[in-house]
Amino acid sequence: MNDLRVKRTYILLKNALFELMAKKSFEEIKVNDICNLAMVHRTTFYSHFSDKYELLEYCIKDVEEELTQKISSSKYSNSREFYTNLIMNLLQYTSENRKFFKCILKKNSDNGITNIFMNTCISYITTMLEKEENMDISHEIPIPIMAQFYSGAVISTLAFWLKKDSKLTEEELCDYIISLIFDSPNH
Repeated sequence: MNDLRVKRTYILLKNALFELMAKKSFEEIKVNDICNLAMVHRTTFYSHFSDKYELLEYCIKDVEEELTQKISSSKYSNSREFYTNLIMNLLQYTSENRKFFKCILKKNSDNGITNIFMNTCISYITTMLEKEENMDISHEIPIPIMAQFYSGAVISTLAFWLKKDSKLTEEELCDYIISLIFDSPNH
């Protein structure tokens, strides 16, 4: 995608879709709505995407790439640092786009948007746990179950934090989550 016109079209369509998703559910959105808001002709839309689902998939991958770059750029020497980095990056990204994500969660709680964070978490937790096993640090619980569990806990807590307009800072919430993962629950 080296052509600037194509890049611009993708950005316009992505922004239009996300803006519409902040106002109504994904199921209610028509390709025409997206094209009108983006000021992109329908034929142009269909020359790049077969339908709104393919556009959503592109958007999810784009956001996932953004998160992946943020998370993978940091170094860590142990599991606690890894999880802290992962969670802080998710919280900061979400906080920077708080209004947007609150609207999306309100109107689209059951679709792929929530899965963006979940899949990114699962992927990085799995990678980290596999690296540990390669360094002869064994786990009693299978890696896919651990990755799913920790990701689910982090993502549902993040959604709760957004929906409830919590006054906790990203750092405070991150500290609580890390404490729940690594420390005794009796603190």
